[in-house]
Amino acid sequence: MTKVLFSLPASLETYQGLGNFMYTHGLKQEMFEIVDEAIKAWMDGFLAAQSRRSAPTLDGYQWKNVFLPEGTTLRNVYKRVSYLAHVEGRELLFDGKSVSPAQFVNRVGGSFRNAWATIWIRFPNEGEWKQAMNLRKKTLRFKSKKGRTRGNKSA
Repeated sequence: MTKVLFSLPASLETYQGLGNFMYTHGLKQEMFEIVDEAIKAWMDGFLAAQSRRSAPTLDGYQWKNVFLPEGTTLRNVYKRVSYLAHVEGRELLFDGKSVSPAQFVNRVGGSFRNAWATIWIRFPNEGEWKQAMNLRKKTLRFKSKKGRTRGNKSA
């Protein structure tokens, strides 16, 4: 099948860079074939990243006023050792057993500890760990501000 070619806008620097790269590495493909592959790979990567960002389901674990979507990881550090629990479906699992955040913390520490103060949370597709207590305070502040109107701060 004959390929129909047309011009795509690209900077001169990119065009020359591609040509030099092809020459230096002895690539025998036509330039349009490499550009086709690159654009298709970029589109596939974009769609894959987009689907990872959007929640596939509404499954997750509701911990008081903080919702933990499926794929969330909870970390509890005790005596310099990190222990992890994961949200799968609508359950929080630690060592293959369904637990509450308090049970997770207390099974690791062996005594009563405040789960809000002890647990760190990493949401799906995020690299940063967030302290559970800060997330709780943030949602409580948002909730308390939601019903306020001008002149009525107690609503």
